[in-house]
Amino acid sequence: MAKKQTVLAGKRKLELSNLDKILYPGDGIVKAEVLQYYVTIAPYMLRYVRGRPLSLVRFPDGIEGEQFFQKNRPDWVPEWLHSVKLGDIDYMLAEEDAAVVFLANLAALEFHQMQMRPSVSQDADYMVFDLDPPENSNFEIVRDLALNLRPYLESLGYHVFVKTTGGKGLHLIMPLLPHSYDIVFEAAKAAAIDFASRNKGVTLEIKKERRAQNILLDVYRNRSGQTIVSPFSLRGKPGAPVSMPLSWEDLERARSPLDYNLRNAYDLIRQGDPWEGMYAHTAVPHNARAKLAPVTAELETYKKKRSFDKTPEPAPASSAATGQSFVLHRHHASHLHYDLRLEQDGALTSWAVPRGLPPRPGIKRLAVHTENHPIEYLTFEGKIPKGQYGAGEMWIFARGQYEITKQKKDGFYFRTHAEGLHGEYRMIHTRDKEWLMERLDEEPRLDFEPMLATQTETVPSGDMIFEVKWDGIRALVFIEDGQITIRSRNGRDITAAFPEIAVPDSYHASSAVLDGEIVCLDGSGRPVFQNVIRRLQNGANKKLEQKFPAFIYLFDVLSLDGKRTLKDPLHLRRAWVQDLIRSGGAVRFSQSYPDGQALFDAAKEHGLEGIMAKSPDSPYVLGRRSTSWVKIKVRSTMDCVIIGYTEGEGGREKLGSVHVAEKTESGLHYVGKVGSGFSDEDINDLSARLATMEIEKPTVKVPKVEKGTWVEASLVCEVEYASKTRDGMLREPVFIRLRPDL
Repeated sequence: MAKKQTVLAGKRKLELSNLDKILYPGDGIVKAEVLQYYVTIAPYMLRYVRGRPLSLVRFPDGIEGEQFFQKNRPDWVPEWLHSVKLGDIDYMLAEEDAAVVFLANLAALEFHQMQMRPSVSQDADYMVFDLDPPENSNFEIVRDLALNLRPYLESLGYHVFVKTTGGKGLHLIMPLLPHSYDIVFEAAKAAAIDFASRNKGVTLEIKKERRAQNILLDVYRNRSGQTIVSPFSLRGKPGAPVSMPLSWEDLERARSPLDYNLRNAYDLIRQGDPWEGMYAHTAVPHNARAKLAPVTAELETYKKKRSFDKTPEPAPASSAATGQSFVLHRHHASHLHYDLRLEQDGALTSWAVPRGLPPRPGIKRLAVHTENHPIEYLTFEGKIPKGQYGAGEMWIFARGQYEITKQKKDGFYFRTHAEGLHGEYRMIHTRDKEWLMERLDEEPRLDFEPMLATQTETVPSGDMIFEVKWDGIRALVFIEDGQITIRSRNGRDITAAFPEIAVPDSYHASSAVLDGEIVCLDGSGRPVFQNVIRRLQNGANKKLEQKFPAFIYLFDVLSLDGKRTLKDPLHLRRAWVQDLIRSGGAVRFSQSYPDGQALFDAAKEHGLEGIMAKSPDSPYVLGRRSTSWVKIKVRSTMDCVIIGYTEGEGGREKLGSVHVAEKTESGLHYVGKVGSGFSDEDINDLSARLATMEIEKPTVKVPKVEKGTWVEASLVCEVEYASKTRDGMLREPVFIRLRPDL
């Protein structure tokens, strides 16, 4: 391994050193692995670290060597690494990816942060409860305490988030509108004393010898100058544990803080950040809540444009300011646009943004300043009647809190905190009512992989919506400022094969990631799988395009016009999909139906593949199977990987059967041989392919009694079967077709 290497961290090149130095001896983890971790995790970490004074714990000779705290900014660090002076200490700040990586290169394994961001306020903007269990206790007792403490804190009006400390305890974090440390500490202490008086096994006693076997409910972290370990920070302990943000469901399943470490934290967080949009849920400390005085703002223009006996929009009332709230509406009036509204001086300062928020740095969007709206508009959505000002459908697209991060002569910078919309933007005033909106930071990269469904034999009951299961190929459509890319389920670019779908005018969207199924239909409107496969395999082909026109039935959206929509409920995502499709082209909406059994019976009668059942409130889970989506097929089928074959006898010498395996989360699992269903064309095609793929041993565990010629596990086929045995073997399997799209 090279001892030095130059890497790109964000927009800066950094020289990293001593890459082969062992920092975690018991785990064989070298500095290169630590730096790789911080390179990948930095965009997520910055959501919670940016702008906060940092104290670092450095381990220059690894976790078994000397360690020391570093607070002051050394003179020799680069000028771009920002700092803030508090008293006699010049604290370092991590404002960009490069800062996190630079500090990690100093063998700063641990990042510890304050509760304030001085550029915004020197008051605390969250409350923390540090749950510290007694020595030699198991993790379950502190986990159970956190689960019990959560509803108590929620009863006080807080939204509670949880993370491991990377040690044996947990941190409960409650985001706040900035308040003085004294107020926050007194609120935390009063809540802790009240909770401890009602629950055994809890203490506020700091001295260990006085705690007995009680869990310390440490609220003293809320005092000025105190720190907690930062989210996603490593700890200098065996196993390289991480201070990991968790969902409450994750916590219920957790068995040990070491479940979250350097080697799995990034893969886990790529599935979704459970803390995303944390600061959309800010509260006022419960000991500081008082009725705020109403603020009178300029709303005459708003009132003059509306007849409140004809529109459902709210009339201005004597509303008090609620803080630094914002809302982004998706508004399909005469033209589709977005309305950005920031709470300022008791009203919502508003801009119409025709093409949506810029999705990444380097893109600017026009924003037209409009009239102020009342505070009540933060929660308004609905349909404005025809003939009224702004007539059309209006959805709340995103809502949360924002903060002004910098004021300029020609505008300002601000940061949003909302699920799916967590970013920093610049507003530039150009002339009259016209502004330009620019995104400054990059969203953490996601691998957009299609969500997968589980399979069942019966139509589920309950609160579900039902769709036709289209017999085609799954595809994601990526839209970026007029450029469209279509990718198959395995990530292959198939745009050239389906040009009629890659037409920008088919979509009301400037940027999006859409999910759907590409089909070719016969004269009666039934999908013909073989025809869409012909299109796929032949690429750009005008004759096939005319003979077998393709359509895509869209049913979901993963990202839209600057916002990631993964955590929005399915019923909202589907409404936005339907709204963004322009009629008349090859792009269609996959309709849903309320009666699943009736739809299944109709699918069976018309020879369709089956139906889908989906929970209307479900989020979109990238690349994984979910019980929120269920497929019910007219016939039981499975996608299998061919791992070998046997030679035929008599009239079918080329191919007797194929050995197949099922792909599971733990790898490939052998499910048996398939010896029927092959056409002459299938036999000739498979024989030619498999002959070039032979290997000595099977790639999966196969019963000793099974003989054959083994091949690379790369060809996928669809198999119909009657049922499964207890050990997962297929009964009466029949070959249906190859799946080159998989």
